Amino acid sequence: MTSAFADPPITPKAAATRARLLEIAAAVFIEHGYAAVSLRDIAKAAGVTKGAIYGHFRSKGQLLVEVIRTQLAERDARFDINAAAEQPMTAFIQFINPVSRDLRLLQIDAAAAARHDPDVAAGVEEIYAARSAWILETLHGLDSPETLLYVINALSAGVGAQEAHGRPAPDPNAWSNAVARLFGVAD
Repeated sequence: MTSAFADPPITPKAAATRARLLEIAAAVFIEHGYAAVSLRDIAKAAGVTKGAIYGHFRSKGQLLVEVIRTQLAERDARFDINAAAEQPMTAFIQFINPVSRDLRLLQIDAAAAARHDPDVAAGVEEIYAARSAWILETLHGLDSPETLLYVINALSAGVGAQEAHGRPAPDPNAWSNAVARLFGVAD
């Protein structure tokens, strides 16, 4: 799939700089929120100039999208979607996994920013189109996979919104029991 954004740098030094900028930007976005952060803030935290950031990202919006894309790829590499499809309750626990909390907060910021920032809107659409295809491929044998995808996305966004408001996730056992009763799911 061709990205709406520029290809990542090809030299090892440029790739290392880009990775460092993504890591620092993620930390700054999570700590202060996307809307409250400027590229100058990220440059200062990284010890570089704004121009150095522009050498890798065309805008703050693209930087946010690439942070999310990178974090999703890292998380997805640890997630076995086929096993989750076979054991739904195990998959439901992933919605409240504390390891993904920061990513969910970034996604909430991106959802708000996408309403007014075309770079964020285009990047988020690109990410979620690819993710939807991946999830639908796994769900293809089930009844109404598009509806299941919608439920998955709604649960994920809902948990992220709760966390953005400072509400802690429930105990995993209580979550599992409630989800099992709500959806009539059992392992």
